[in-house]
Amino acid sequence: MTKYLTLLKLSWQNGLVYRLSLFTWRLRQFLSSLMSLTVWTVIFTSNNNAFGYSQDNMITYIFLIAFLQSIIIASSLNGLAQRIYSGEISNHLLKPFNIFAFFAIEEIADKVKNTFFLIFETFILFLLFKPLISFPDFKIFSIFLIWCFGGLIMNFFISLLFGSLGFWSPQVWGPKFLFFMILEFTAGKLFPLDILPKILQKIIYITPFPYLSFLQIQLFLGRLNSNDILHHSLIFITWIIFLGLSTKYIWDKGLRSYEATGQ
Repeated sequence: MTKYLTLLKLSWQNGLVYRLSLFTWRLRQFLSSLMSLTVWTVIFTSNNNAFGYSQDNMITYIFLIAFLQSIIIASSLNGLAQRIYSGEISNHLLKPFNIFAFFAIEEIADKVKNTFFLIFETFILFLLFKPLISFPDFKIFSIFLIWCFGGLIMNFFISLLFGSLGFWSPQVWGPKFLFFMILEFTAGKLFPLDILPKILQKIIYITPFPYLSFLQIQLFLGRLNSNDILHHSLIFITWIIFLGLSTKYIWDKGLRSYEATGQ
């Protein structure tokens, strides 16, 4: 355990090296939440209800999506493909620790860092908008936390799968940009998915992306009944198993063709 604790400490320190980049990233997240809160507050000045949401529910949604964006969707593995095709990953493969454990520790350090800054950002937004947030009962809140943890695991596997492109091609910028655009839309970051036409919702639910933040928020807001919770829990487990097995298969296949170019 000592070596993994050392890795956690080093990952935390590495995340604070480029402080200007960190500041601009967190500023971007803060301004995105501020803009969303401002727009929806204006919409509700003349309406008590919009798209089936009350003002309190919509404000809660925006606060939660900002939280889950930083905790679940944000990932330190976004540059994994570049680390692979540049040969940098060779330095980690040769060291006496499990590579997936190393990636997990990087993720933990990154999410702890994001949480630290998110506390201050949320405090400022609370002072500005003074939202009324109602917490669900203990049972629902426990399931919410479990689903958040499941979302963490799912996003970890998705990030590894996407990063595995680096084993075969250095041309990953275009697919990465498209992936993030699709992810922000289908995870409910821009707006709640249930305001979309039914046909679009059905298409989106074919993907695992709504399970990264949108469904957790629907659960928190009490918009899912017992049958919905059971149904989505089973799909959650299915996606985690499928993505885990796919990640192992693609990663092992990539390693067999890996040439450590540049090293």
